[in-house]
Amino acid sequence: MDIGRAFSFVFEDEEWLTIILIGGLILLVPIFGQIVLIGFLFETARNVAAGQSRPLPRWNHLGETFSLGLPGVVIQIVYALPILLLFCIFGCLIIGGGAAAADESAATGLIGLTFVCLTPLIIVLSLALQPITLAAMVRHVQTGDLSAALRVGEVLALVRSNLAAWVVLWLLQILCGLVGSLGGIVFGIGALFTGVYAVAVFGHLMGQMIAGPQPQTREIY
Repeated sequence: MDIGRAFSFVFEDEEWLTIILIGGLILLVPIFGQIVLIGFLFETARNVAAGQSRPLPRWNHLGETFSLGLPGVVIQIVYALPILLLFCIFGCLIIGGGAAAADESAATGLIGLTFVCLTPLIIVLSLALQPITLAAMVRHVQTGDLSAALRVGEVLALVRSNLAAWVVLWLLQILCGLVGSLGGIVFGIGALFTGVYAVAVFGHLMGQMIAGPQPQTREIY
């Protein structure tokens, strides 16, 4: 992947400042703004994969961009279900253990033991799911089909076929997140605008991943 290109392409568009500013203002709208930004991410990736010379999306069709982002929300929720299930188990054990314990100290000890046992599992599972979730999103952008992203066997096969590349993409996502947060550290509300820039950068990286050679995959069980 051409990381330098991903960070510089935004500034090659003559309307980049307007696009970033509008995107930051859209982010001020709770929930709607976040979903639109996912659509912006997907549209950027799609444009890069298609080889467009100016892949930075415009805000001419906000409803369409919102619609593009909705499948991304579904993908993130579906692939987060194992984590959510563990949290539910954690909560049930705490409530049940607290109710069954004879005294407060025993209940506290049981809660602490449960926390110590489940926390490492939650952390490991969360880390493992990140590249898989990214692969599902790339799969959706590549095919335009949400069901393709939810065929877990095929997505796992895709990740296993080139695990290093997906881990690199995930690490680059973290880097983009750090870049996006710089606006908040330096300029306060500026995080809204640097966040849009960071999403554009990551969209370019996703597009490069899609445009690159994709190995044939077989579903695994």
